[in-house]
Amino acid sequence: MNKPALRDVPAFLAALAAAALFAASLTLPVWHLKMESPQYQGSEALRVRVYPGSMHGDLREIGVLNKYIGVRIPENLPQLRWLPVALLAAAALGVVAFALPRIVRARAWFTTAAILSLVMLISAAMAQWQMHRIGHQRDPHPPLKGVANFTPPILGRVKVANFQITTGLGAGAFLIAAGILLQAGAGIASRRVAGACCCEHEPRLAPVRAHSGAAV
Repeated sequence: MNKPALRDVPAFLAALAAAALFAASLTLPVWHLKMESPQYQGSEALRVRVYPGSMHGDLREIGVLNKYIGVRIPENLPQLRWLPVALLAAAALGVVAFALPRIVRARAWFTTAAILSLVMLISAAMAQWQMHRIGHQRDPHPPLKGVANFTPPILGRVKVANFQITTGLGAGAFLIAAGILLQAGAGIASRRVAGACCCEHEPRLAPVRAHSGAAV
């Protein structure tokens, strides 16, 4: 393996690690919710785990309880359809970029990391908007009166009726964030290698020697 190829190894390894993290994140929750009340405490608390492509947990029981305050949780979220596609595409592009020229490869890794970051931000914004709708577009005549409109936060706590709702990021979200950083790092490393190789191949001018004495 020649010297330029050896310099590419860190970028290759970072991009491969990023692809592995994106793929692994599909099997882990990216967000979770916990609902606690005097009747549901500790291990009995109601929980929801959101994966890149699905939702799991005590959805049926939460749905029954929400009817008392006029809340309906949507069964299908649009971002759960295209988020797995975005993660797999980012993983695939990170690997395919190996075949591209160095400078193009670096741009491809930077662009993929930036686009996936934007996708994650859009997904989070959509989730926050959806939770706002859940807490405000309610049945005007619920069985349980006196519960004000509410908006569960993406990260944090809120009290609704006698329930304390806690939300937070799951392990999948941290894997995605780490993958984005690794892919951007691969772009930085590849760009540095490209710059170093260009400098090595620049023609060097021969030094000009000073001549003493006058010509006759």
